[in-house]
Amino acid sequence: MKFLIKIFAILMLLISPVFAITFDVLVLPADLLIEKENYYNFDEVSEIIANDIIIDFNKSNGKIKSPDLYEVRKKLNKNQELKKTVSDLLIKYRNTNKLDYDAIKTAGDAFSCKSVLIVSSYAVTNKNSLKRSVWEVLNISSAFDISYPYRLETSVVLLDTVNNLVMWSNNYSTKLGANDNIFAAKNYAQANAELEKIKLYSKSVVAPSSSQNIMLRFFPKAIRPIEKKYEDPNGGALRYERTLPENPKDKIKQENIPYSGDMIYGI
Repeated sequence: MKFLIKIFAILMLLISPVFAITFDVLVLPADLLIEKENYYNFDEVSEIIANDIIIDFNKSNGKIKSPDLYEVRKKLNKNQELKKTVSDLLIKYRNTNKLDYDAIKTAGDAFSCKSVLIVSSYAVTNKNSLKRSVWEVLNISSAFDISYPYRLETSVVLLDTVNNLVMWSNNYSTKLGANDNIFAAKNYAQANAELEKIKLYSKSVVAPSSSQNIMLRFFPKAIRPIEKKYEDPNGGALRYERTLPENPKDKIKQENIPYSGDMIYGI
């Protein structure tokens, strides 16, 4: 009888459904509710990066889910009070880097998300620290033949709305324009070329690094990242240094160390 009970218990374990944990993250680019006023009608950089991060999240086999920006805008436009709350918190963060936790919790609750990710990007020069839209800078540089060395700065911060704390944050930076400090566009084709460079920077550096770090925050045992310095040889706007995890299996075998899986980088 005891043997049959054991067999029954094992069968129940084998056939019982496994419920995977899913984390819902609301991604908010700082320029989400800003009307496109740039001459080229390009998306702002924070929105480009946010979109790429959302795509990475939704490719995580259900581990992390995130509503796309179309859904977010659609819901905000139906609720003017919520829209103002989100707009005010994004403006405050974009201008001062200060977080309004009450407003962030309100936004997260509206989308049934206990985590909120804010993405902010802007261009600065070595002459001053004035934050400007990348496309505003491109327009000014083109009109007045200005050749300051411009940099694209991006901050990404993940917030826990339950405990009102920052779970993870990181800053990314890359040079804009060519090696001779020229960041200008005399026509649409040149402007679009700069847009493509920024899109590539987002897809190859900021989005994968951010999404992987956030994945490690939610699933710290999933991977044991090993820091690897990588310098892109392309030059210009695509020249950067980054640290991304490489496959740890070979190193673990060589050094004969246990696979702990709990190292988190970029924090």
